[in-house]
Amino acid sequence: MSRITAPNRPPAAGSRHDATVMLPDGRRLGYACYGDADGPPVVYLHGYPSSRLEPGLMPPLRGVRLIAPDRPGYGLSDARPGRTLLDWPADVAALLDALGLDRVALVGMSGGGPYAAACAYAIPDRLTATALVCPLGPPGLGWEAGSPAGLLLNLGRRPRALRMTAHMARRLVNGRDPVALARLLRRGLGLPYATPDLMQNQFGSRLVAGWREALRTGVDGPLDDACIYAAPWGFAAAGIGGRVSIWHGLADRTVPPAAGRWYAAQIPGAKARFLPGEGHFSLVFNHHREILDDLLGR
Repeated sequence: MSRITAPNRPPAAGSRHDATVMLPDGRRLGYACYGDADGPPVVYLHGYPSSRLEPGLMPPLRGVRLIAPDRPGYGLSDARPGRTLLDWPADVAALLDALGLDRVALVGMSGGGPYAAACAYAIPDRLTATALVCPLGPPGLGWEAGSPAGLLLNLGRRPRALRMTAHMARRLVNGRDPVALARLLRRGLGLPYATPDLMQNQFGSRLVAGWREALRTGVDGPLDDACIYAAPWGFAAAGIGGRVSIWHGLADRTVPPAAGRWYAAQIPGAKARFLPGEGHFSLVFNHHREILDDLLGR
């Protein structure tokens, strides 16, 4: 049995409430709740290397109960050495059991996309619908050429260089002014392309805060994720069931739109939306309500 180890108080509309769940194997799984406690439940899987704080980048949510877990080794969640992509659906199922939820809608953003796809493959009976937003694709298919996502996959195959880079990134994230760091990354990596105003002031600060929380206890979570992304995923996208939608910005230089097109071609019955002029973060910021309404069948 899973049990909640922090009070499961419902959040006030627009606020965030943090809690942890004790999983059957004794690990803690941290999560945050946003929006309306009485709204339909949606599980949000954060990007890389973010955390449960990521939904705070969006304007205050109304009419939905958003539940955002930290992956193992991130934020409030204990690490799980040797984990694979297909280990994650059991953690999500245990979280739903602890919260008394039978079925939920699921959204995976960027590096959360592979984990959302794994859930749609392994526990389709617990999901009402799945949205993959700017999702990272499997390695070795050519979609990643020349992109920051491609660099991440390359590092995932080089453990020594990956660990060195992760420690350097942690020092950078913890040592620089958040807004200045966000602007630096936008110039260097095109984040988020086509919407430079997003990296100003509160958005930039909140973005970096999510990264800091991801790395608060160390680099194990992001290191494990990078290796998982770069290895064979252990399931075929053609085996994914249920109602699936793919959302990708055509101006995304972080995870190129070719990754979204691959998912659209592989997942049976998937519905895809490719939005001109939208970059990696701008899409979810500008279209989060549309994504959620579609996910919930509104």
